[in-house]
Amino acid sequence: MSDAKPVPHHVADESASDQFPRARRARVFKKGKMVFQHGLRSIPCTVRNISDGGAMLEFEQAFMLPKEFDLHIDLENYEVTCERRWEEGLRCGVQFISEKRPVSAQRAQVLKTSEDALKSELDERRDSPDNFFQRKHFSDPQGVPQGPTRKARPTGGGKPTFGKRR
Repeated sequence: MSDAKPVPHHVADESASDQFPRARRARVFKKGKMVFQHGLRSIPCTVRNISDGGAMLEFEQAFMLPKEFDLHIDLENYEVTCERRWEEGLRCGVQFISEKRPVSAQRAQVLKTSEDALKSELDERRDSPDNFFQRKHFSDPQGVPQGPTRKARPTGGGKPTFGKRR
């Protein structure tokens, strides 16, 4: 008895699944982008699972998806040309129809322990750009704030002056 879950297959996939068994896909949660029309258009997506031969993409809203497009995955150093195989709601399955092409990384993933992340956050607060926490709020040693002082306005003999011109 195996732990593998049965993979739901669709009517369009039956002929392909008879010929080649589908490769096991690794579950991921990566930000990606579909690029088509020679790089003029793109649609953001989330890669939910991936294998050497294909992936499942998830979208935030419904789009008219092209049949062929390039898939760029953040935190990966490659792009690949894909063909849409099935579509169901906000998800679609794609098959890679080209080799992975290396591209320059647009972002880098940095993993830190929670303690290191907390220390760096505290350091950033202490070393703020304007050194707010380092500088003294009072410039004289007695602690009396310096600033513009207001002079009391003379009143017009006890008469109410609200709304009157002087």
